[in-house]
Amino acid sequence: MDQQQQDVQERRGEERETDYLISSNTRPQSQNRRPYYYSPYGLVEDVNTSTAINSNSMDTWSERANYSRYLFYSRLRRETLDPGNELLLVGIPPHVVPPGFYYPPFLKTSDGKQNSIVTIFTVWNTMTGTSMLSMPWAMERAGLIPAVVLLIGMAAISFYTAYRILEVFENNESSKIQDFAVLCKRLLGRWSQILALIFSVLTLLGATIVYWVLMSNFLYHTVDFLHSAITSDSPSFSSNASEIYCPDNVTMIQGADETDTFHKIWDLHRTVPLLLILILGPIICVRSPTFFSKFNSLGTLSIVYIMVFMFVKLGKHGLNISLSDINSPSYIPLYKPNFPALGGLLGLSYFIHNCITTIMRNNRNQRNNKRDLGISFLFVALTYFLIGGLFYIIFPLDKACIQDNFLNNFRSFDAWTFAARIFLFFQILTVYPLLVYILRVQLVYSITKQEPTILQTLGSNVVVVGICISFAIWLPQIGTIIRFTGAACGLVYSFFLPVALYLVWQRNLNSLSKKNIVLHGILFSLGLANFIAQFLVSP
Repeated sequence: MDQQQQDVQERRGEERETDYLISSNTRPQSQNRRPYYYSPYGLVEDVNTSTAINSNSMDTWSERANYSRYLFYSRLRRETLDPGNELLLVGIPPHVVPPGFYYPPFLKTSDGKQNSIVTIFTVWNTMTGTSMLSMPWAMERAGLIPAVVLLIGMAAISFYTAYRILEVFENNESSKIQDFAVLCKRLLGRWSQILALIFSVLTLLGATIVYWVLMSNFLYHTVDFLHSAITSDSPSFSSNASEIYCPDNVTMIQGADETDTFHKIWDLHRTVPLLLILILGPIICVRSPTFFSKFNSLGTLSIVYIMVFMFVKLGKHGLNISLSDINSPSYIPLYKPNFPALGGLLGLSYFIHNCITTIMRNNRNQRNNKRDLGISFLFVALTYFLIGGLFYIIFPLDKACIQDNFLNNFRSFDAWTFAARIFLFFQILTVYPLLVYILRVQLVYSITKQEPTILQTLGSNVVVVGICISFAIWLPQIGTIIRFTGAACGLVYSFFLPVALYLVWQRNLNSLSKKNIVLHGILFSLGLANFIAQFLVSP
């Protein structure tokens, strides 16, 4: 029996040797042969690098190569005997956004590393979003003193917790961990990874809802003004009529009471959110985000434009502020009980915790990470002070008239507002598909551990767009959406998880003290109070 087994093994060895010789003789013996890499467009076995670089720009080729590497590592993980192991943590799973997506194309370098100025600019650009349109409304809800305290206090708390995330990453083999949720799983357990994923999805979903509402608003007002200018004697850009008005005193939606055919078809809260599918439907079905990531520099231009917009209106209307005359329309109270609305809004406005390590990893000098992070938060706070505070004190009517999208306080014939709506519409149009892509991949990958198929892409798109349209029709108040999303996701990402990670890390080092526990417990309590208080804010 032993002899038979030995003979079988010998024959198998001879067969393997024969197979090897045959494959060796038939394999192309090219000195230029290069190993295959996993491309988002398929497996490529022989890559002529020189040809690829000649036909594409270096930045494009570098971006494709890096992104291919991320997907290649995820493929290897799936093909191991234990797909859940952390053997290949040096690779980035496909549900994690590649670092290059955060950097505007004109700031990318060939080696993928950035100096401190570019890093600060990127953090500022990523953190400052469309919540700036609701900042004047939230400041009016808070009153003068709570507005200043919350803007500074929330910036300080968010910076501190983001700082702690960087600190824990740097001291927990950060070179092998590419995802915040992975670190949570390693230090806190599987439950924290699931929690991080759930609230990451909720954050993205909240952003997509706000974007759909804003795009519907911008598209409606732009088309409605063009229609009025063509068919009637509506005020022109050169009109001397006041462009600022209070939507509470006049019909906010132009044409809402009209019975003509156009306004039956073109209705802000009934048809425009649905008609927007014709524009965005085909775009969000694109399964690669590379194209849309090239437009993220438009976010910077929109922020700059809004700043210029504010200074133009300041020069025209001047300061309208009164701290003593209660009967004055310019009266600004020192305190208002609805101040938690601003706290909830800032929970999302200062939110960058789920991607801060990805951005900072590309900083050329890692010793400057924490300093650069602090400067970034300072610039973001100053931006919100400038945009929110300026409109708050410029507004010449009753401050209670300020809308959660301050552009709604300007009539359509105002040239600056008309340009802002068009510009912001196209800016959001390029960001929205990228958000949907990230949301789709994170959700599907967490369930299947694979990239979404065509059917999964279509199915997830239908669900996300359906939710967005529902809010745009029945609850189009972006201030309410942002403050609840910010308070909930901020509670988890800006207060709980960073605090928990830091305390567990200190415990593992035997450095945990009662003082640390108490101080960080108070910090978490503030986040919890901010979330609960959102339910006490009056409409």
